[in-house]
Amino acid sequence: MKLFRTETNTVQKVVPTQKVPVIEGWSEQELVAVYNAAAVRHLKKDDPVFPETEASDSFFVLMDGAVQVSVKWDGRPGRPAIFRRGDCIAPLPKSPGLTYCTEAAEPSTIIEIRPTILNHLPEKTQLSIYKAAVASTNRINGYIRSVNGEVVTKNALLATYITTRDQQSYAAIQSEFVQEFLRNMPRMPAYAMELAAKLLDDRTSVQEVVEGIKRDPSVAGIVLRTVNSASCSFEKKIESFYHACMILGFNNIYNMILREAVKSAMPATTETQQIHTHSCLASMLCYEIALVTKDPQSQTQTTIGLLHDIGKGIQVLMKVAHPAKADYIDTLHTAKLGSDLLRIWGLPDRVCDIIELQQQAEFTPPDMIPAEYRREIGTLHIAHIMESLLEGKPVEPASTIYTRDYMALLGSPDVSPADLLKDRVMPAMMKGLRRMPEPIQKILTKASGTQN
Repeated sequence: MKLFRTETNTVQKVVPTQKVPVIEGWSEQELVAVYNAAAVRHLKKDDPVFPETEASDSFFVLMDGAVQVSVKWDGRPGRPAIFRRGDCIAPLPKSPGLTYCTEAAEPSTIIEIRPTILNHLPEKTQLSIYKAAVASTNRINGYIRSVNGEVVTKNALLATYITTRDQQSYAAIQSEFVQEFLRNMPRMPAYAMELAAKLLDDRTSVQEVVEGIKRDPSVAGIVLRTVNSASCSFEKKIESFYHACMILGFNNIYNMILREAVKSAMPATTETQQIHTHSCLASMLCYEIALVTKDPQSQTQTTIGLLHDIGKGIQVLMKVAHPAKADYIDTLHTAKLGSDLLRIWGLPDRVCDIIELQQQAEFTPPDMIPAEYRREIGTLHIAHIMESLLEGKPVEPASTIYTRDYMALLGSPDVSPADLLKDRVMPAMMKGLRRMPEPIQKILTKASGTQN
């Protein structure tokens, strides 16, 4: 038949001599027809049946020997499944995050039956191939479920182990030396604490908060001083709080007030300035992610972004005050340091708990994190990845094991952080570029030039 192609890597067609049919129901005539129509391949041990792929539409009938199929999840292989003579590896469907690898476990002979070939085989032969394929598909699906079960169990145990180790390190933070240092830390100004408390209260409207700010001359003064500073670079002087609100928007006003409050509580050093810039960028990213994913708690996300690394600032100040204990201070859990300070300051327990648990997204799936904190922790996790992308830093694979799961939690299961940043978050941030602190403007401008 001229319909069927011939391949240079196929062996010469011969009539098979097996007396026992390879696939149940095949006659010798049908076997000869398949041999003459499809590509027959002889594989040495470890030869690939096909390169790593996301999907395959061919049927692979194993005539002799054994091959192993491995399913990888985000590049991490599971335990391989073995298929032997008479098995048929069915077309492998595409699924987000999955790739397939198949290689010979021993010297083997296989026939690759592509869809165009299959359609021209006798109906009875097609039916027998389908039956064998269904049986193999059930085995592969069972194998994937088994591997996934093992992975889930192992990951859960690993997450529990890391959490336990973290909790053991918390003991050092309860020492009198650390707790006394936290108690003596300067507090954020009262206006910032009151503003944060109001915004984190679902019963408070934004209008009430704005009116409260307008009535406080010290807060309005901070806004006007900051908005008229060189970092904002507006052409005309802004003389009223109302004008500032019109230009900046309430979220930027709130961000500005809380940002200045954190700076006033954290003495300026080169390291604390870097931490502060990072926290400002993370806060803005959290806010934009919250808007894109339709999270009603966008102000909570803004607050968490600004405060999440305050523990690292504490660590820096402790080492400045006690240089002889620098090695010991470096071992302190910064997320716990930050959450303890925020509790001393009187911030809501919910915010403190999220700050304490923030790192768990790197090693814990969403369903193992308390439901009331998942979105905020997931949003902060995605914001950190986006920040690395903006600054051209490599994203550590070990910290992104569950990134896809958190994207799904936020309602974007088929979107990567890079795509979300490029298509939605970055354009929104560039529109408000002039409203942002100068260091953030530089990061975004540079990243925008790189992306374009």
